[in-house]
Amino acid sequence: MTEARAHEPAILIVGDDVLAERVCVELDAAGGTRVRVIPPKDADRDEILLEAGVADAVAILTLSGDDERNLSVALRARMLNPHIRVVLRQFGTKIGRKIEQNLPDSTVLSPAAHSAATYAGAALDPGCFFALRFPDLDSGVFVGFTRALASELDISHMTVGEAEERLNLRIVALGEQRDPVADALIDPDDAIVGFGRVGERQPSDGRAERAPSGGRSYARRTLAGSLLEAAARVNPILRAIVLGAVVFYGVALIFFRLALQLSWPGSAFDVVEAMTSTGFSDTAVVGRGLGVVVGAMIVMVGGTVFTSIFIGYVSAAITRAQWTAQQGLRRIRARGHFVVCGGGRIGSAAVNLLMEAGKHVVVIDSHPDPTLIRRARESRIDLLTGDATHEDVLGLCDIAHAAAVLVLTNSDPGNLEIALGARAMRADVPLVVRIENRSFALATAKLFGISTFSPAALTAPAFAGLARFPGTLGRVRYAGEEHTIVQRWGGSGTQAPTSDATPLCVWRPKHGIVLIQRMDQIVAGDTVLYALPLGRPAPEPDAPTAAEPGIIPA
Repeated sequence: MTEARAHEPAILIVGDDVLAERVCVELDAAGGTRVRVIPPKDADRDEILLEAGVADAVAILTLSGDDERNLSVALRARMLNPHIRVVLRQFGTKIGRKIEQNLPDSTVLSPAAHSAATYAGAALDPGCFFALRFPDLDSGVFVGFTRALASELDISHMTVGEAEERLNLRIVALGEQRDPVADALIDPDDAIVGFGRVGERQPSDGRAERAPSGGRSYARRTLAGSLLEAAARVNPILRAIVLGAVVFYGVALIFFRLALQLSWPGSAFDVVEAMTSTGFSDTAVVGRGLGVVVGAMIVMVGGTVFTSIFIGYVSAAITRAQWTAQQGLRRIRARGHFVVCGGGRIGSAAVNLLMEAGKHVVVIDSHPDPTLIRRARESRIDLLTGDATHEDVLGLCDIAHAAAVLVLTNSDPGNLEIALGARAMRADVPLVVRIENRSFALATAKLFGISTFSPAALTAPAFAGLARFPGTLGRVRYAGEEHTIVQRWGGSGTQAPTSDATPLCVWRPKHGIVLIQRMDQIVAGDTVLYALPLGRPAPEPDAPTAAEPGIIPA
């Protein structure tokens, strides 16, 4: 360690997973601090914390996967250093708010709730690349950033001010121009980055069919279309049996009509009698010659065969349906619904956001938690208890008519398998996939063209920023630069830290979310959200992870 770095303030990180690693990279890239990493199992001892420099550290980030340990280490660090800033990773958002209210200079962030907003936002709007709740990360208004071409948004040849009014978005980038002026003219091929409430928007090719808010509307479907769809879903073997029975019945009907000189209703009745072996007027046939007798015998034998096959198929279907029901599976008939594969912490948080948006949600999880089970019993969601990597389970969700499929289990290979399975069922299905491993995510994007999001990549910038600056909520990239998203609470002033800050919106108790273009639009009591450029070019999405010099293991 150089002498210059020895005088830099120290930040302690307790953690050993990918999130802790990414936070280290973020802090090192920002510079100005020394980072000491403490394995979670060692952080349980005060002497280790003291050796790591807790007495002089400016902040400690407890980022292990154990909520209880994170809280315990944070409290002991505060006892050893009353002035240290505390940033905790907690999965439970309710206890997080209570900790913040009772422990000064502390911030609690749930990676699951924080990252779930982007997953849900990308499902609702394919252009959304970062979303959050504001001003409360647990129950605030759902807002985010979206990227699209001007031609896709139908705002070509408008000014920025006109487009903002039409879209109800704050346009923060026009091509490579950050925070364009209101009278700037928009060309059809300009890339637009907008900020505002997360809304449902169709992909640019318009292939995905979305339903209105409830997701269950069938108003656009004609009766003929519904019948054709129902026929297409029928098992092909059953479809062949039914078609054969209908053709056989038609031939027998014509035969009886001509051979016995009966009326059409009479012929239809006799054919049914013969085919079901419920009775037949043999004297009406025997005296009509050998051909008529043989024809009647064929009808009776054929009817017995078709009836036996039908009874066997129905019995098998009932048995299969009973077994499927016992496994917590059933076929979903829906349109414009959202399929969420994985009901863990991130999946459950994404389900909450989709439900609040009024969407019909289908959840697949092999071991659903009690909250999901309760919602399913209340008919608020459709819950399938199974493994989404199995095609027969995924096939129950009517992927062909889904608005989007969110793949959010904690297995990267499993998520890719599910995503490819959904794509095999429908080539243009919108996919939102969780991939944690960086190299795996890059390979997935390049080889399969699947956009992925990593919970650690979404939350690491927020944790790193919170170590020094309360109110940091994450980082976005647009106009060729990286921008930190910062929240400034009401009563803390109306001026941004620098003149480069781009105001996004404010929260006013009596008005809710209000989009703003200038800092002088802020009034006393507003809670402000703004983007602050970092002053360095943003790395390309496929850039490799930087080396980590200056990270000092304890």
